[in-house]
Amino acid sequence: MENFIKHKSLVEQIVQGLEKKILEGVLKPGERIIEGTLCKMLGVSRSPVREAFRILESKGFVKSEPRKGISVAKITPQEAEDIYLIRANLESLAVYLAVKKQNPEVLKRLKELHRQMTEVAGKGNVSAYFNLNLRFHEILTQACENKRLIELINNFDKQSRRYRIEAASMPGWMNSSIKIHKAIIKSFESGDAEEAEGIRKDIILNQINRFSKKFKMGEKSED
Repeated sequence: MENFIKHKSLVEQIVQGLEKKILEGVLKPGERIIEGTLCKMLGVSRSPVREAFRILESKGFVKSEPRKGISVAKITPQEAEDIYLIRANLESLAVYLAVKKQNPEVLKRLKELHRQMTEVAGKGNVSAYFNLNLRFHEILTQACENKRLIELINNFDKQSRRYRIEAASMPGWMNSSIKIHKAIIKSFESGDAEEAEGIRKDIILNQINRFSKKFKMGEKSED
């Protein structure tokens, strides 16, 4: 049992380490991950590395191909659309339930985060804004107080993070995001859960078209 726990812990560490490198762009879409090289670098056997690869593939981070091995999964419009459709429904439901709760402490924290986001947006700090934005929606998700829904959103968050980073690089994203957050806060104040739900769903679904346009522009620039 002790060896099993150690093995599982090692696999989790490898998974988390590779996830971090992929999300931060250290490992780029399409880049190969050589099993033997990774084993030597980490000082581990092939067994935990292969198990980590299987977990990462199930999460959509890497892709395994015959005779090619493991590579970082590429970002595609179809994948983005699938992810955004799921996010739109899960997160809008969480927002609906959170507004229904009418927790004044949650509203206070959202307003403070919105103030901070407006400040860093004025300085053009995309990275700081992105992290504050994640925190804003994390608080909203937790405020729904539905453990199963929170678990689903949290498990899905890492899979969608790469696409959210891509969306954050689009022109005008911060200004648009600030307006949306202000509208959500207003709905929270008035207790209009349906309006807040619709706002959150619409903004996520709108990202599908924006991401598709960005992808097409990228294709043209590569021609």
